[in-house]
This record gives sequence, structure tokens and C-alpha cells, in this order.
Amino acid sequence: MVVIGCGLMGSALARAFAAAGHDVAVWNRTSSKAKAVGGGTTAVEELREAVAGRELVVVSLSNYAAWFELFSSKGIASALAGTTLVQLTSGSPEDARGGLEWARANGVDYLDAAILAFPGFVATDYATVFYAGSRPVFDRHLDTLQAIARKSVYVDEKIGSAATLDCAILEAYYGSSLAFLHAAAMCKAEGLDPKTFFSHKESFLGLISVTADAARGMIESNDFSGDQCSLNTHVAAIEHIVRLSMDARISARFPKELLDNYKRALSAGLGGEELPAVFRTLMRD
Repeated sequence: MVVIGCGLMGSALARAFAAAGHDVAVWNRTSSKAKAVGGGTTAVEELREAVAGRELVVVSLSNYAAWFELFSSKGIASALAGTTLVQLTSGSPEDARGGLEWARANGVDYLDAAILAFPGFVATDYATVFYAGSRPVFDRHLDTLQAIARKSVYVDEKIGSAATLDCAILEAYYGSSLAFLHAAAMCKAEGLDPKTFFSHKESFLGLISVTADAARGMIESNDFSGDQCSLNTHVAAIEHIVRLSMDARISARFPKELLDNYKRALSAGLGGEELPAVFRTLMRD
């Protein structure tokens, strides 16, 4: 097998495959980076030589444009014919679909993959990799792929679904991270040690979990009615957060954006429904 791309993630992937006993070649545009990977890997200088005759080609580049430029080089497609390409380059679902078109046109099996881990977490229990594409192709390589993540999750046959799930989880991560960092800023601005807030993290994590469970069923049934807490009440709470931020003279951009989105749901006549009803206004611009 070969790993194309020897950045932090590509290097971590290559070393993990090698540590699991696989014969691993590595290639990078800057050959010195490939030689520096180590860990039992073998650096190859020519891209065509690197991919030719490999059962599995794992790609981890900065973006799909870089991948397409490289793999459109003369002789690369023919060298890849009959192999399996696992695309671990970060991108959008549309990028993944473009990759599939290229693979089909060149007789290459293709798996769209997205890794949910920092490089240092590769091959640990904290790593998850999502895969989309042909189930038989995934099953054929699963034992090998588990070298980088025991949690190698098959999402769907539809190419782009792994990238979609990755983006969805990351949005939840980045959004909630910004929220709790702004919350810490509010505490500090009001003279409350932020560590007091963080010591109660189970409170807001619990609320998120309960709301996510409720939203799952409501979205599935398209029924957002309930008797727990209406959107009108939630909007009033967010207004308090905006006022606190403004009074404390810290950035109010994030809570104002929250308020705008929730008020949009009120304008749509959803004020008497439960919080997940905001989903209806997010399905259109």
C-alpha cells in the first residue's frame, strides 16, 4: 500500500499502517518530507512508481485541487487501474462526488473517507474514520483500514455521505466550542471565575444531549409540538445573554446571531413549538 501526502495527518496514517505490519510506501511532492516519515515506511520519489501495482492507495492532501492536479499527471491514471483509492483529503460532498467520477472513468475503486481525529490520535480509541462508497470494497479492506482507527464506520453507499457526516459533526463541535468560550468570556467580564462555569459543564452538555434526542424524533416525524419549553421562552433567554454581553462590553456577535436565527423561527409562526422547530427555518436560506 501507499500513502500519498506526508503532512502531519498523512505521516501519522502511514506510521500507523506500518506499525500494524503493513508494507507501506510514502510519497510527497517534497521528497524530504516522505523520507522523514520513518516508522518502517519506504519513501518513493516518483508518483507513478509510488501508486503502480498497489492494492490500496490512501490519499491525504491539503485539498482536492492538489489531488486532482497530481493524479491528472501523465501515466498516473493508468498506473492506478484496478486499485482502491481511499480519499482522506478533507473536502465537501461535492468534492467527493467529483473524485468518484474521476475514479470511475479510470477503472479505480473509490472510497470517500473522513477522519475525525487529530494526527496524534490516529490508531487510538479516540479516532473515528467514516467511509462511503461500495460496501464490498469497504469490507474487503476493513482489516487494513482498522490500523488507523478501530472505529472504522461505514456510513452509506452514496459518495459524499462520509464528508457530510464529518461536516455535520464538526459544525456541532465548532459551534458548541464557540458557545462555551463566549460563555466563559461572559463569566470573566462579570467577575466570575470561568473555572466555575467549566466545573458545571455536565449541565450544558446534558441539555444538549436531551435536546438532540428530542430533535431526532421531531425531525423524523415533522412534529415539533410539546409542552416543555416554547421557542418564545428560549428567545427571551437569549435576549438576556445579548444584554449581558452588551452591558459587559464584550463581543455580542455570537449571541446576536443566535437571537436572529431563533427570532426568524418566531417570524415563521413557530413560537409556540419546541426548540427543534428552528430546523424548519434552516432548510431554506
